[in-house]
Amino acid sequence: ELRTVLGYEKANLTNNSIHVSFQNYLNEILPSRNASDSYILKSANAIVVNDNVDLLLKYKNDVQDFYHASIRKTDFANNADEAVKEINDWVKEKTNGKIEKLLDQLNPSTLMVLLNAVYFKGKWEVPFDPRLTEPSIFYNNGVESERKSVNTMYMTNDLRYATFDDFQALILPYKGENVSFLILLPEQRNGLQALENSLTSEKLSVILDSLNEITVSVFLPKFKFGVEEDLSEKIQELGANKAFERNAADFSGLTSDSQVFISKVIHKAVIEVNEEGSEAVGATASNTMVMRPYNFRADHPFLFAIIETGSRSNMVLFLGRVNNL
Repeated sequence: ELRTVLGYEKANLTNNSIHVSFQNYLNEILPSRNASDSYILKSANAIVVNDNVDLLLKYKNDVQDFYHASIRKTDFANNADEAVKEINDWVKEKTNGKIEKLLDQLNPSTLMVLLNAVYFKGKWEVPFDPRLTEPSIFYNNGVESERKSVNTMYMTNDLRYATFDDFQALILPYKGENVSFLILLPEQRNGLQALENSLTSEKLSVILDSLNEITVSVFLPKFKFGVEEDLSEKIQELGANKAFERNAADFSGLTSDSQVFISKVIHKAVIEVNEEGSEAVGATASNTMVMRPYNFRADHPFLFAIIETGSRSNMVLFLGRVNNL
């Protein structure tokens, strides 16, 4: 069931090829600790299981070797509060204190919890000059009546840029690695939802292939926010239902215990964009070189993505929207 939902069956991918591919991706996008000039990407992944659940040795080796994940055992039934504290302390450590709390509470009947927390910080290849940052209007939700004054950064530089019928696209490269910050800015203040609904992996590839280096004046608000979500319901909406049912779940590749099922899938992410950097089909592009710089003024809701451009697939590390500041 999970293989079908994730598209592995349709792509005829074997389990081993999936493991190796993820391992290669993680090794490529997680930079060396010695690369002080590079971006920081902290990935905290764990599986927490109840004390009476015994995991198969092969499974434990696979998640640790291929996915950089750890396995922790705890007593959910008798010590749920302490289990929550241990999980939160672990996440805080793995993200250098940037994510202080992932869980508020756990049901004592919990048998298994999957955890993922990610923190990214990158330095711009060409930083914004803080002396040029000044208050400017941002239209929250794309509405005139919700306009707000926010600190907005400015620069004029040669950057990869493209204009489309209903939006502009801009790449701000990070220093040291093949990672970039992509911004998709709707032409209309209230055009975010339409742009978001039209975005597919194919369209994203077209956008990235259409970008050309050109002189652009960039006005970009500073922002910082986090997102936390229990993904359990969304995963079930995609068709993975049995994994969440006590009497239907089949995790025989994980444990011999037939009572194991997934209780929660929790994800939390933090991103900050400032002068130094950020701490977190069918489109036709037109690029006409002119002497006067193009204006890219992000004064209304926009989409952003942090993309690893060194691989053939342009892997998306983060994808989000700025709607309110």
